[in-house]
Amino acid sequence: MRIVHTESSLGWGGQELRILSESRGLARRGHEVTLLCPLEARIHAEAPSFGLRTVALPIAIKRIDGLLALRRWLRTNACDVVCTHSSTDSWLGALAALGLRRPIVRMRHISAPAPRNALTRWLYGRPARIVTTGDMAITAAPIGSRFRFTGRIFIATGFTGTGFPGRFISDARSW
Repeated sequence: MRIVHTESSLGWGGQELRILSESRGLARRGHEVTLLCPLEARIHAEAPSFGLRTVALPIAIKRIDGLLALRRWLRTNACDVVCTHSSTDSWLGALAALGLRRPIVRMRHISAPAPRNALTRWLYGRPARIVTTGDMAITAAPIGSRFRFTGRIFIATGFTGTGFPGRFISDARSW
C-alpha cells in the first residue's frame, strides 16, 4: 500500500514521534510511506533517521500556495491513502483531495473538542476514517448527532520511545 502522511506542525513532541514511529512500522511491513511536511519542520529533518521518505511542501499555514502544492503533488503521485494529522494539513488535505479519489484518514492527536460549526462538520465528514488518540475525542464535538460513528477508531496514546504498549496492540496489528 502507498501511504502518504501530511504534517504541518513545526513543533516536536509526541504527535510527531508517533507519526514517525507508526510510519516506520508500516514501512517495515512492506508499505511505501511518504511524509509531506514543511522543510522547516523538525519532523522533516528527523524522518530520514526513521527510514522515511520526505517531500517538503509549503503546508505550515493555510495558504493557497500550500493548497496548490499539495494538490499538484497528489495529482502527480499515486497513493492509496492520505493520512492527515494537524488542523492545517487536514484542511489543506481535504481541499486538495477533492475530486481526486484519494481516501483520507484524519488522525486527531488531541482530546480537545473541535468547533461545532458547518465547516468543521464538512471537514470531519470527508475522511474515510477518523483515528483518535484519546477516548474523549471519540465523543467530542463536532461529532454530535449528525456525525457518523462507523468510521472512528481509537488507538491509545502511550509512546515510550520504542513502541506503544497497551491493550490495543492486537487491534493495531490486525488493522
